[in-house]
Amino acid sequence: MSLFNGFLRWIYDFGNWLYKVMYLHILWVAFTLLGLIVFGVSPATTALYTVMHKWYEKDYDIPIFKNFYAVYKQHFKTSNAFGILFMSIGAFMYIDIAISKNYIQSFYFHALLLFIGSLYVIMLLYFYPVFVRYNLKFHQYIKQSFLIALARPLETIAMIISIILLLYVFYFLPILLVFAGSSIIATPIMWFAHQACLQIENKQMS
Repeated sequence: MSLFNGFLRWIYDFGNWLYKVMYLHILWVAFTLLGLIVFGVSPATTALYTVMHKWYEKDYDIPIFKNFYAVYKQHFKTSNAFGILFMSIGAFMYIDIAISKNYIQSFYFHALLLFIGSLYVIMLLYFYPVFVRYNLKFHQYIKQSFLIALARPLETIAMIISIILLLYVFYFLPILLVFAGSSIIATPIMWFAHQACLQIENKQMS
């Protein structure tokens, strides 16, 4: 009987989690569109990661909409400053890699650009978890994200593998991407980044 009750509890917890991530994804899409995509995606992503961060800090029952909207409004300007910066760097890197591949055609130069691009992507994976966890100066968020990624390579690798696996799942189950994509992708990113931050913080305190 206890086994059956345990199974029912697991079903309930999974359903509750699925409802929350779907609701969070809908809010992310809605507020991204509210900011005309370009000016909405970064503050909406900040709000999404803030809610998830509170979940991982054991605050499971926070009002999702209230917290999402408060963070979206509070960090709208700062998040957009970072968002525009990251989009500009990403566009610049993409153009450089395309020119290198199609015109320069130097193996070593192209490999260097791909390496720099990979470091940039890894830094981005840690940026929002770091942004919602710490209170730092503008440039320190980027520096801290990069340093944590390098200091905790196992979490970084696990994060990348998780994303690859999720993309594989989305290929066969695109409905998950439509109804909960942003939240499902953010879940392992936030989890491994949270663990990396805790490990570093514990080491600094010891």
